[in-house]
Parts: sequence; structure tokens; C-alpha cells
Amino acid sequence: MANERSSDVTRLPRGATGFRDHGTEPLQVTDARAFASACYEAARLVRGKVLEITPPVVTPNFHTAVMKCGESTVGVLGRVHLPVVAIAEVPTGDVVFVDSPHGLEKALRASGTFRLLTRDELETPIGLIDTSDLDAAERREIAYWKPAILGQLLFNYWD
Repeated sequence: MANERSSDVTRLPRGATGFRDHGTEPLQVTDARAFASACYEAARLVRGKVLEITPPVVTPNFHTAVMKCGESTVGVLGRVHLPVVAIAEVPTGDVVFVDSPHGLEKALRASGTFRLLTRDELETPIGLIDTSDLDAAERREIAYWKPAILGQLLFNYWD
């Protein structure tokens, strides 16, 4: 993801929402096997365990790896159309981003395949987000769903 922080503005690439205008170039798709591999390797590094990996269907727009790290159970979320991941409570609807338990953040970064977004980045207010590279379909979805923060825009259950 071209996530450029300058003057507290995050610039999102086309496809950040997972939507596109008909007739435009298809969005890139991240490798599901690479996501699973990164999660299993991170779990190994922190002496944790991957309990399950759920692929996205129509909604949500992200893969979910449920991981046990010590006494904590968290979800590692991987976007379908961007090579980014986030750590959250095990999703059951609204996604709640959490801080990394037991060094999981460092272990996920070690894969080098995906960029781990921090809780602070994910909680960036939408008003500080540069959406100029998004297409009209994405802007319509944002206007309809009204995400308050970057994480709600990137990791969503929009249909």
C-alpha cells in the first residue's frame, strides 16, 4: 500500500476499499497462500498457534487468521486487494484493532511480504485521509458507509 504519511495525511491507492468502477482495470489480488504462510511463520516465532484461517467471500474484504498467542486470541486480518495486515479482536462484526500481544507485531513484520498497519495508523480519522487516487465507486461507498477511521475503510463488511 502506498501509505505515505506527510503532514498527518495518509494517501490511499485505488482499490483501498475493495470496490472499483465497472470497466476499469481489475484490482490486484494478494496471494492467500503468502498470507497463510506469513501467519504460520509469525505464530511459530512467538510460540503461538494458528487456530484457523478464513478467506474472504463477498464480505468481509479480508482474510482472517485466528491466532492464539499465550493467553490472548487475536485475529490477523489481511486485505484482499492490498498487501497489508492488521491485528484485531477476533472479528464478529465491527472490527476492533488491538495492540500486538507477545511480539506478534515484530513477527508479522519479519515476513517482509505484508505491511503491518499499527493501531495508531488504523485509527487515523477519515478527515486526514487523502482519497484522491480512489475511483468514483470507492468514493460512493465511503459516502454511503461513512467510515470514521482508516481501519474501517480498509477492513470492512461492505457489500
